[in-house]
Amino acid sequence: MKVKRLVGAVSKDKSFISKIPVLFRMLRASLKGQYKPGIKNLFIFTFLIIYVLSPIDLIPDFLVGIGFLDDLTIAFFAFSKLFKEVDKYVAWEKQKHNTIVIE
Repeated sequence: MKVKRLVGAVSKDKSFISKIPVLFRMLRASLKGQYKPGIKNLFIFTFLIIYVLSPIDLIPDFLVGIGFLDDLTIAFFAFSKLFKEVDKYVAWEKQKHNTIVIE
């Protein structure tokens, strides 16, 4: 039941899908040193990558059907937190492009 609500919320919010490329653009800018996200958000992204790739899970992946449910749940909550930082990044990008340098 909770999974149906989760999938329904994601499919209704089209901005969820459109924010994924912006997330990777933000990560690229962060790696180049152009944008400084919060330490908490860097930790969340790192934890997400490690957890999804790690063979150690709360629910083992070999359990067909529910094995990936914990991965999906953690990814959903991590993305919901990261997308708040994505909104800040988009505002930062707009500000950066609207800045006029007078010499």
